[in-house]
Amino acid sequence: MNKTLLYLIYFAAYSAVLLVIGKSSLRDSDSISKFFMCGRQLPLWRCVCTFAGTWISAASILSLTGSVYESGLSAMVFSVVPWFLGALLIVLVSDRLYATGVTTVPELFRVRYGSKGLQAAYGVLLAAVYVLYLVIQIKGFGIVASTLFGIPYSMAILLVYLFILYTSFGGYQSVTRSDVFNLILMIVGLGVLLVTVVARVGSLDGIYTGAAEVAGYAHRGMAYATEAGDLLKPFGQGDFAPLMSISMFFGWGLGLAVNPQYAVRILASRDARSARRMIWISLGLLAVIYFTLSSIGLGMRVLIPTVDATLSTDEIFTYILNNDLYSGWSGFLLFAILGACISTANSQLLLIASSCSCDVVGALWPRPLKESTLVNLSRGAVMAGGTLSLLLALSPPASLLTYGGDVWGVFSVTLLAPMFGTLLWKGTTLTGVYAALGSGLAALAVFYPPYYQGVLPFHPALPGTLISIAALWLGSLLSRKKEAEA
Repeated sequence: MNKTLLYLIYFAAYSAVLLVIGKSSLRDSDSISKFFMCGRQLPLWRCVCTFAGTWISAASILSLTGSVYESGLSAMVFSVVPWFLGALLIVLVSDRLYATGVTTVPELFRVRYGSKGLQAAYGVLLAAVYVLYLVIQIKGFGIVASTLFGIPYSMAILLVYLFILYTSFGGYQSVTRSDVFNLILMIVGLGVLLVTVVARVGSLDGIYTGAAEVAGYAHRGMAYATEAGDLLKPFGQGDFAPLMSISMFFGWGLGLAVNPQYAVRILASRDARSARRMIWISLGLLAVIYFTLSSIGLGMRVLIPTVDATLSTDEIFTYILNNDLYSGWSGFLLFAILGACISTANSQLLLIASSCSCDVVGALWPRPLKESTLVNLSRGAVMAGGTLSLLLALSPPASLLTYGGDVWGVFSVTLLAPMFGTLLWKGTTLTGVYAALGSGLAALAVFYPPYYQGVLPFHPALPGTLISIAALWLGSLLSRKKEAEA
């Protein structure tokens, strides 16, 4: 069958399923609790699907797999290892977070310290960070859609705009249903691709023995060549150098540990035990997925040691899938990648919505707003946030993997100490939280510019997070007696 015709058939089927999911969920989201948390009534299996589906994004499938193709397992040390270490920290606070009963992470600070101003400040920060991070999903979708239909990237990203807005309007119910569908697509697609790659190489062991012998440039856009054995080393060159990779734990790892998109999934669980089980089961599933992705990336490099084209890291996976490894399943897997982008994007749009409606407008409005008003404000924020991210995605970052770590580093620097301090240390005060937030923002302004200029040999979230932690401790220590008396 003609390749374009096959892709159009996949597109029609995929669009129809998402339309049904979105339409069926609109009537189930008439209150804040239902819109953002499904009334905390989701079964465990759907919680696992939405946790894992939100985790696997364009950065994982496109940028990570492309990085493995270029640089080998050092890309896993740079990203996946910090992610899993950060997830272990989530487990540490899951019970206490669930016990707060809050709807959003910024609300935690109002409940603990009685400060609507602090809730609003974090609402603005979270909305801004998610607008920036949403660019990753839009770029990933644009790359795949451009490959599928042979249209310009700028036109392709308009498609994701429609998908994510529609699936977000139905609230958490729509998001979780689409996450289940998209995760199943991805698991089946990646499984078929791994079997295909293993069959062409000869064996799973052959992928790793063959990778140890690969040498040369991965493609014409590479800045450095691979030496024999490099693909299996824990560290590499450039962004994957030892100091940068280790310090990325403060960006990717600690940023994930306090990422509100995972905190919301804990808060939306039926009970604290279900939340813990959700995390552990999801991590087991994710470990299998990342083993599959790394094996596919290395297997592609063994089969095609050099791509005769000038590509970016994020374009490698779709290029090879659509050309050297093309089959009738290619369209299925490409749409599974689109699903991964949508699953992460619509979750982040909901967080933009909750930050704007509940944490900013709801906190600062002089009188309580009706729930129907907040839901409508949330849908308006979904459209505004999606539009702004779409405009930013017209000039996307070069590498989604490094860009994502930089954005998550903002959470590490500004939110880690306040959130973990509030949940785990009774001595934390309102002054301490403000000190951590203020010093964290100052650290971002000081350390990020030289980092982007190539001056810093480590990630700026490392010093920024340490400064924020010290500010929380010192600010709380100096203000504890005064705030206790007040």
